[in-house]
Amino acid sequence: MSYDNSYQLHSTHQSPRQSKRSRYLLGKDESLNISAILNETTTFKTLNDTSLRQVLDESSVLINTGNAGDGLSEAFFEIIQSSRPSTVLDTIARLAQACCDSLELVEPWNRYNAQNYWLAEEANTWKLIFSLFADSISEHPKTLESQILEPTLSQQRLVNAYFETESELRLLQVLVTWLEVTATYQEGATQTAAPVIGNNIHWGNTLHQLLIGSSLFNKEKNNSMITCMDPDAPRRQNKTIHSDDKKDDDDLCKRIFTEVRCGKFQEAVSLCISAGQAWRGAVLQGWKLLHYEPGDVDGTLEVTGNSSRDLWKWCALGIANNVSENTHFRATVGILCGHLPSALPACQGNWEDLLWAHLRVQIEARVDKFLHEHHATAEANTTPSDILDLLQSELQIDELSLQQIFNSVKSLMDGKRESNYQMCQRNLMLGHIRAIMQDCLEWLDSAEERFVRFLAHLILVLRQMGKDPQHDIGDKILEKYVIQIIEGLVEGTSICPELIAYYTSTVPVERQIALYAELMDRVQKSENRLEVVRAGTRAGIDVAASARVAIKKAITDIQQGYGNIDLTFTQTTAVEKDKTLVTKVISSLEWLSFMSNQIEEGLWLSNAMVRTFIFIGNTNAALLCVNSVSKMFDDFTNKVPKNSSELREHICLKSYLEAIEAFATWYRHFISGQPKDIEPLAPDASFSDKVHHEQRCAHIEQQKARWQNAILHQSRQTKQLLYNILLFPGGWLQDENDSISSHKFTNEEKEERNKQLDTLRRLCLPEVALLIFKILQSSDDIDNHKEALKMSNLIASENRGLYQVFTKSKLLEVLDRIKESSLFLVEKGKDILGYELDE
Repeated sequence: MSYDNSYQLHSTHQSPRQSKRSRYLLGKDESLNISAILNETTTFKTLNDTSLRQVLDESSVLINTGNAGDGLSEAFFEIIQSSRPSTVLDTIARLAQACCDSLELVEPWNRYNAQNYWLAEEANTWKLIFSLFADSISEHPKTLESQILEPTLSQQRLVNAYFETESELRLLQVLVTWLEVTATYQEGATQTAAPVIGNNIHWGNTLHQLLIGSSLFNKEKNNSMITCMDPDAPRRQNKTIHSDDKKDDDDLCKRIFTEVRCGKFQEAVSLCISAGQAWRGAVLQGWKLLHYEPGDVDGTLEVTGNSSRDLWKWCALGIANNVSENTHFRATVGILCGHLPSALPACQGNWEDLLWAHLRVQIEARVDKFLHEHHATAEANTTPSDILDLLQSELQIDELSLQQIFNSVKSLMDGKRESNYQMCQRNLMLGHIRAIMQDCLEWLDSAEERFVRFLAHLILVLRQMGKDPQHDIGDKILEKYVIQIIEGLVEGTSICPELIAYYTSTVPVERQIALYAELMDRVQKSENRLEVVRAGTRAGIDVAASARVAIKKAITDIQQGYGNIDLTFTQTTAVEKDKTLVTKVISSLEWLSFMSNQIEEGLWLSNAMVRTFIFIGNTNAALLCVNSVSKMFDDFTNKVPKNSSELREHICLKSYLEAIEAFATWYRHFISGQPKDIEPLAPDASFSDKVHHEQRCAHIEQQKARWQNAILHQSRQTKQLLYNILLFPGGWLQDENDSISSHKFTNEEKEERNKQLDTLRRLCLPEVALLIFKILQSSDDIDNHKEALKMSNLIASENRGLYQVFTKSKLLEVLDRIKESSLFLVEKGKDILGYELDE
């Protein structure tokens, strides 16, 4: 560890690095991770002003807000999916860099306005996690005695050993480093700082006024202006400097404070020298610790630092307490000597600035206390004891815990509330992971989508660190993020199924199935569906179970607006008008066709879908669904067991729908297909008209003959299809004793299926019988009416028990049909059963 002339432990030019046995704070050029990551991704900027938040307020009025955050979800996915617990530091660094890369897509003057500032806060939070975790996994000496191997040490060596062994002090320094480096990045990222002109001339305008004196060129002599050019002249003479010099001094002091705020102490000193005010640079260097290094000549030492550092602090207090001094110069000197009240006005109620000032002062207080306790151990410490007593009496700093520091910062924020990111940062600094989890529950319902994304990745990173104490809350956050991604999908646009599948795989298994089913419900294109199935399989998701849930949801959706199934077995007349919905529901079966060994499940669900369409009266959609199964599952009849209850039900439903379709075709031709008779001729028609009329009548008779033949053929075919339902082997929609069904469905679902099958039998079989009556009684054929009478035997037969599914009203309707045929036969000279009467 180094604690050199620039007080490196207080500077962002120092970065922690992990070695095999110890961690050191090295120079910027030698550092390994933190400065390389943080300096490339820092986030604060001052526009010639000390308040970093002021830049945010001023730039928010600009019109062009940029596109901060575009593509960040995909970038995070690429990073997190390849992350492992052993590479978590690299993962965090890449997440922070992704935020900064996205921020840099925006114009510099727009990067920290009100619309884009969230991205800077998120980048800062990732960098904070990096810093804290890097320090926590590093090894440090346990005791100070193990580091002090010489009777006397320089102040710097002594303090370096103190930092190595004191974890709380090291934590404060890590936070200071983080705050300073993030401020440095904002300064470089916005590129809007007004430069301080360096001309090596101190108060040039005042000097010019003094040089021209009372000449003719200086008619308006200012008697209130100083007459000497030494730095103490304004105070000693109680006079002022030139107004332009006063403004330049203000700008210089603001810039000095900004450089110190960014941890660039040497740049602040150089700035003073280039502005011709080397005395300010000298004032800024009095706080350095005394240190010795071997000189270029053997036997000599190179002395750096201030042997009278405590005396300098006592003098610096005079500047910090002088209210007539420039506010920002007072703040700078106050920070260096550990005087907090003088630094607060320059922070202007900004959370980061206030926190930085408190932490710097606390570090100073702890270092001073340590040095005073080891006064005899520090070699060549020339501070007299009376100066120490005087300094301690005038500079009393209460040692605060980190929680007390945050309480103090909160009280100084002028009523401003911490942002969600700042609350996360505070709890991370305090190590209150549980508090973050509890806050997440409050944020979930109202948080913006980008913050939910951050929380989801924070949970994943904490889990890789082994620091997620409440998995149930983390699961809710991840689930919320997955739902957010799915709801953001727009049909027709490209999707990234690997992304959704990965995040879905991070939630509990039972929720994985439901969430992936939600995704499936929104994807309609076949090529996209295949990608979703493959991505889910690679992610370890039970894609088949999700597909079943998605199809069940589609079946439920088709029932909306139709109410429950009428338990009185009266078929609803509602017709599905939304063809898009019907197509979507039927096509959902395609999910299972992309997976192996899912034919039985596909048949089960397609049958459920067909039953639903029949219940709502949309037999066209039901037939379309049956036919789609054959296209989706190639040669499925030979791939399932012959005694499968799903296959038997599929055949039953298909036979019914084909029969209904055939009856509709017959009825349409029977009603509207019969040729119309030719109107009779007028009595005074000419011979040619009569010939033409006879030709037309002959043509019509030919058409009638063809129509009758066609109707007869169609009626026979349709009647046979309808009979097949009534005569179906083992009973239509009745499982056989040796039937087997898929084990992928619950007992409740199987009971519901049996209930629906029974309902369909009671609903459809009487209708089929009545349709046969309509065909038989549509002509004056005696044989057809005889056949209608025989229908009573088929219905009343005990071996089939068809009469059991007939309600009272349906039985009365059947009896009316039988009565109608009996009366017709009697009119034709037959008995009521259609037999010849004996004379």
